Amino acid sequence: MGLLDDLKKQADALKAQDTDRTESLRANAVAVDIALRRNFLYLNDLGKQLNVVQMPCPFTYKIPTLADITGLVVKDFHCDFRSKHFIDKDYYGEVHVGYRVWSDKVLTVKKGPDEMEKFRDFLWSNNIEHKGEQFRDQRKVITHEIFKVVCDFRVQGKIEGDHETGKIKIVTKNVAAFEVDLFNLTAQEFVENAVEEFAKFFIGRPTVWPELVKKSVLNVRPAAPPPKPKPQVQVPYTPPHARAPAAAPPPPPPEEKKGLFGSLKSLIKKDDD
Repeated sequence: MGLLDDLKKQADALKAQDTDRTESLRANAVAVDIALRRNFLYLNDLGKQLNVVQMPCPFTYKIPTLADITGLVVKDFHCDFRSKHFIDKDYYGEVHVGYRVWSDKVLTVKKGPDEMEKFRDFLWSNNIEHKGEQFRDQRKVITHEIFKVVCDFRVQGKIEGDHETGKIKIVTKNVAAFEVDLFNLTAQEFVENAVEEFAKFFIGRPTVWPELVKKSVLNVRPAAPPPKPKPQVQVPYTPPHARAPAAAPPPPPPEEKKGLFGSLKSLIKKDDD
């Protein structure tokens, strides 16, 4: 076999490896595409129904130093998707979903110079609509600021697929509280039941979504390895004829009589002495 034949064999082997890898990546991309498409269709249809019903929001929101905010209504539900080109085809890449929880209440709070900046940062970081008016004394020094907070909050979610690995990352904001939540699943795990449970979580209905995510292969922690066995001390064997005879036990000490008769006997001995 000549040099040319050897190189041809090596090239064919590399091409086969590339083909296998490409097919594996394409299978992951298809699984991600199916999962994201399923989410978009379900959430988009859900939004159409919610925009008609305008369901009461079950969440209670908390803003520092203000009373709990309840009695909100779900409105302006929307859902869309972004495509992603992978290998040689366009797939579903991301699904964006969101809605507003709203009431006509406007909350008023007064903050001093030491609290104004921190409170304003909290409102900005959570996209809370507000207006602020600062007040100054005769020396033009700011004494306090009056904030008017509008009860109109945005609940947002992003479902993003990794077409190379077949994994899906879900990020939500302001679901039940002013905070960000992160979840990870595989595309194969994001079946119809999982999509519905996520939707329930997103709008505040009873759900097993957190438990479902914990069971994912991406989140299950491996069992701890068993503890190493303690080393055993090997005692060398000694034949019976080679063993030293055991020492005889010492004689027991004379028993000391106790009780009334023993005491009387000791007294008699003392009198005799």
